[in-house]
Amino acid sequence: MKFSIVIPSYRQAAFLPATLDSVLGQEWPEREVIVRDGGSDDGTLDVLHAREGLPGLSWVSKPDRGQAHAINRGLRGATGDIFAYLNSDDVYYPGALRRVAEHFAAHPDCLILYGNADHLDPAGEVLAPYPVEGWNYSRLQKNCFICQPATFWRRELTERFGRFDESLHFAMDYDFWMRVGREVRFHRLSGPPLAGSRLHPAAKTVSQRPAVHEEILQVVLRHRGHRGAVLKWLRALAEIRLGTGGPRVRLARAARYVTLLFSAAREFSVPFGRDLLLEAKAALVTREV
Repeated sequence: MKFSIVIPSYRQAAFLPATLDSVLGQEWPEREVIVRDGGSDDGTLDVLHAREGLPGLSWVSKPDRGQAHAINRGLRGATGDIFAYLNSDDVYYPGALRRVAEHFAAHPDCLILYGNADHLDPAGEVLAPYPVEGWNYSRLQKNCFICQPATFWRRELTERFGRFDESLHFAMDYDFWMRVGREVRFHRLSGPPLAGSRLHPAAKTVSQRPAVHEEILQVVLRHRGHRGAVLKWLRALAEIRLGTGGPRVRLARAARYVTLLFSAAREFSVPFGRDLLLEAKAALVTREV
């Protein structure tokens, strides 16, 4: 059973060595590591040249159209049986590939699986466990509880459902889980975590929060997510936009929050008015924003 691990990369020279070493150091020998770098100018090429010639490693560095495009470029040339992608600031834990391979071998019906994971700080220390949950598609429509670096799938799944949506830049994984999960049951691999997802100031999910939340909302609406999930992301957008203003007294802040909430709803053509009215009432009466 051969793994194809795609590593999309752009200006992550500080973290890429740990990412590469976490894959190349796996005890599972049947693997290819496909790095698709977007033309970095920060020392990434030095990192890649230093590991050139290691078994299973290949890389290309040239401009691309974003993370999803880089992942898809890697997957197009992949020759393995099991696919995955690992961002260039995340890591696999020792033994991860062996455990995943054993589960696929023992469960021929399994097309995709995810395991436990950790949030890591910039130095690679564990901050907290990732909030992974048992498989439930209805729950997935409300909340993305699957940690991307701890997720693996069979080649045939990509052949059946296609690759990642290149119009998305932050939530391409969530969109893929939602698209696949409508028809396929995910397996959850219990036990120790498989991977670490690093949080640092330059990470897209940290540095571009408004755009991230907007794209997640678009994905939730695209897949007819739960009304509560839509409201959650509308609230998040309203609160982020409120946070860009100056300090206000409580009533004025609540009124501003209501305005932003309805503005976000109009922007994304959210049809349900009653829930927004109830949320607006809560903001005016009790909500600290």
